[in-house]
Amino acid sequence: MIRFRCKDTLVLDEDWLRFEVPLPPQCFHYAGRQTDTIYDGHICRAGIPDIDTVYCAYRQSTSSAGVYQPALYVPSRHHAIIVIDHRFTLARHAKAWIADRVRELIIARRSRPRVPSETPPLATTLASRHHR
Repeated sequence: MIRFRCKDTLVLDEDWLRFEVPLPPQCFHYAGRQTDTIYDGHICRAGIPDIDTVYCAYRQSTSSAGVYQPALYVPSRHHAIIVIDHRFTLARHAKAWIADRVRELIIARRSRPRVPSETPPLATTLASRHHR
């Protein structure tokens, strides 16, 4: 597992997860409702998800010991993503929350019927026939 050390800490389970690379990851902050942006912008590249993504909890060094925010670490991009509007007293609850949001997004996208992008909308087809 990749490890890094920085002033703020990502938590995996109840142990501190410190990554040993020369630079801390680039941090991004999102609201909880932006799970689709997090997934499309950071976890997926060309439609293929990074399976090494780590669900974490984030605790700032200046915050009290019992306040954790949901977070993700995407090793392929060296990105840390922190959800700023949700706080939990246990690190495992923060991890479970972000894991559930990503899982729900994937399930919702799988169950959505796919419309072929090559098929023009019906209104366009009818309008082109009308002008002939």
